Amino acid sequence: MPEAKGDRPAQRDPVRLALLAGSIGCLLLVGLAHPSVAAPPLGPVGWVPHLPDLPLRGWGVVAVQTLGYLLGGVALLRALWRPSSLRAPWWVWPVLGGLVLLTVPYGTADHTNYAAYGRILLEGGDPWLTSPAGFGEDPVTSMVRPPWRDTPSVYGPVATGLMGVAAAIGGESMRAVVWVWQVILVLAWLAARWVLVALTGRREVVDTWWSANPLVLGAGLFGAHVDLLATAFVVGALAVGVRARGVGGSAAAGMLVGLAASSKITAGVVGLALALPHLRRCLPKWRGSASWVAATQLSAMVVAALAVMVPLHLWAGPHVFGQLLTATGGISYASPWRAVYTLLDVVAAEPLARQAASLASWVLVLALAAALWRLLLTPFAVVGLAEGDRSSEVPRGSADVGGDRSSEVPRGSAVAGVLLVLTAAYALGAAYVLPWYELPMWAAAAAWLGLTAGEGGARSRVARLALTALVVRGTVLALGYVPGRVELPGDIETVTLGFRFVVVPLTTAVLWLVILRWARSRSVPARRGPGAG
Repeated sequence: MPEAKGDRPAQRDPVRLALLAGSIGCLLLVGLAHPSVAAPPLGPVGWVPHLPDLPLRGWGVVAVQTLGYLLGGVALLRALWRPSSLRAPWWVWPVLGGLVLLTVPYGTADHTNYAAYGRILLEGGDPWLTSPAGFGEDPVTSMVRPPWRDTPSVYGPVATGLMGVAAAIGGESMRAVVWVWQVILVLAWLAARWVLVALTGRREVVDTWWSANPLVLGAGLFGAHVDLLATAFVVGALAVGVRARGVGGSAAAGMLVGLAASSKITAGVVGLALALPHLRRCLPKWRGSASWVAATQLSAMVVAALAVMVPLHLWAGPHVFGQLLTATGGISYASPWRAVYTLLDVVAAEPLARQAASLASWVLVLALAAALWRLLLTPFAVVGLAEGDRSSEVPRGSADVGGDRSSEVPRGSAVAGVLLVLTAAYALGAAYVLPWYELPMWAAAAAWLGLTAGEGGARSRVARLALTALVVRGTVLALGYVPGRVELPGDIETVTLGFRFVVVPLTTAVLWLVILRWARSRSVPARRGPGAG
């Protein structure tokens, strides 16, 4: 797809390219060290394509992985404040995906329980009821590593079904099942890039914030996390929702929303982002053709999403909901809410302390969403929710609807901006967050920055400062999960968990205060022009 004018800066930045190459190189090296403190053992390699395992162990793995994330974070910040060009040809990304398939996943042992859930499903069991440890002496489920040996699946039927596909192809080899799962995720990552480029027409922006983003590569691609699959469906729903027309387009977007939410329930947030502009046009006064068109399209999207989700969850069975409810009370060690929960646990019963901390985190998520809305969206006057129907546009190649602009599909920048605000607020403020939970946020950032490139999105100082906060938090959070496994030597565990328990929560809390205070003190007129900042 050709680049829009002004999308590709005239010059490359050798420093940025060196930082990025060093980052990706380090992340690749960690994936070649197997087994290690970052990568759990997966058994015999069998027929799986691979490179020789590197003799990198212990602190060497920690150092290389840490360096990879540090270089990647600096590369992102440099791209943000000194825009330059990657000029990467299209074939670079399939080649990178191919290299990933020669490594083993690392950063957690989650991929081992993905393989186990697929194996349980394939053998006729219920992965939402039966844990890997409870499945007996199976060659795949017996290799699951802590902390998930005793935990049934918390994932949706789409993701778990694809885990079953990986298990069917991989057979009784853990290494083979995991490799097939990696293939699925590489394809999802490439598909998301293709859709983002098609949606925005800004290849450089997409490659900066998605394809070559070390925080996406490390947590999603090299880590082989299911969130990458869910994010690909999010991107698809976003693109169809803002480009397709009429009831049919809304229904198609709804089906993709259903697939996203049926992979991981939190991915259903894209449905809210797509629904808000329709609600804006039909709720204030329920009359006129515009309101009826918006209501019809919204209804089509909701019905289509349910038409996908309901049969899938009926197939999965009732236990899929039980595990989902069980998982909602988690509080991660890297979150400031862990300290709040610990203090409350001293003066109140444990369930009450957990519920109070979780509820307070949702209040903060809403406050952060309001703050990020003010900082990111209001300055550009591009959001139909705030500026009325004048910010709508007819998607390329589509016909007008009855000559009424208020019945048009909301412009892509509006929906992408809402999605960015919602996903960023959740990533920053939720009680239970992990580096790979930020993948939808980075996809939304790529979409929003690409769609607002002509309106000064990435050139706005406001947007740059807000994105700087997200990059800093994302980098620190990624470092907090180096090397990531539960089973670690004592000295490595002491240092890395100390960073996770202290540095990450403190950094996050400081960013909370900065964002909230900045949004409160900043006075942004409602109709400032593009690029204000």
